[in-house]
Amino acid sequence: MPVTITVPEETTARFVVAADRAPGDVAAVIRRALPEPYAKAAAERLGTPGLMITIHPADSAPWRLHRAVGVDAADGEAIERADRHIGVTSVLRVDDLPTAPHIVRAAALAIAEEVCGVPVDLDTDQILPASRPGDFGDFVLADGWLGASLPPYRAGGRCEADDGEDCTCVRLRSRGLRRFGIPELEITGVACPQDVAALNVLRTTAQRLLPLGRHPGRHTVTSEPALTGTDFAEFWGGRRPMWDGDPVTVRLVEAGPGRLAIEQPADFPGTLNDWLWDELPSALHQVLSREPDRTPAASVPGG
Repeated sequence: MPVTITVPEETTARFVVAADRAPGDVAAVIRRALPEPYAKAAAERLGTPGLMITIHPADSAPWRLHRAVGVDAADGEAIERADRHIGVTSVLRVDDLPTAPHIVRAAALAIAEEVCGVPVDLDTDQILPASRPGDFGDFVLADGWLGASLPPYRAGGRCEADDGEDCTCVRLRSRGLRRFGIPELEITGVACPQDVAALNVLRTTAQRLLPLGRHPGRHTVTSEPALTGTDFAEFWGGRRPMWDGDPVTVRLVEAGPGRLAIEQPADFPGTLNDWLWDELPSALHQVLSREPDRTPAASVPGG
């Protein structure tokens, strides 16, 4: 049975910088920080719905940043102490995806660097890692856009299942795919030993669906897309397939408004965890993280 995906005409990307002071000339800040062609693209958007900057006292700002998570506890403390919240928001035409949110995030990073602030991605509730905005290249989905990762306790290898119970501890959900015009994804009931494989299935499925987000309207697509080694490579910004064997078929099931669940294929005789263990190529079990390939772009695509 196919599934229906409705791509909106517009989406929204939202970032906030928590800081103790406001930037001066925002246009100049962005122009200094971003390389061409992104500096020009950001300048053309600034002051339009494509790139809006708003500044609020922290105690009356419309955003609540207490749930934002990051790798450095000092960032959370800095958010608590901040006097200002600087909103960096964009209303995005879907034909301007996925480049537009990439430019908007770069603008937020540039402002954060200028005012020594902490940038937060509101769609993923994640504190953005320190980086130099001028270093980025082409959009890569692996570059912090998915909002799905293994929960912190998994880093220590702790299973929450009681002795004698089947483990179904891991529940993964994307946060942030909606700004690319596609549904959020989830995979649940995963056994701890299959957590990396499940995360990579979610990553690869997101990459496979990403091009659909540039085409507004209702789309009827197969509920069992075939994921390839090229899809997994493109998630990381690569071009060489990360496995050479047969594609991996997954099943998509509507899990709620704007959300799809990933399950084993309908004709697979076992459980989700049997499928994750038996049917996936080794690459999906082995790659937890890697540095995205941010190839410098000669022009701004898609907008």
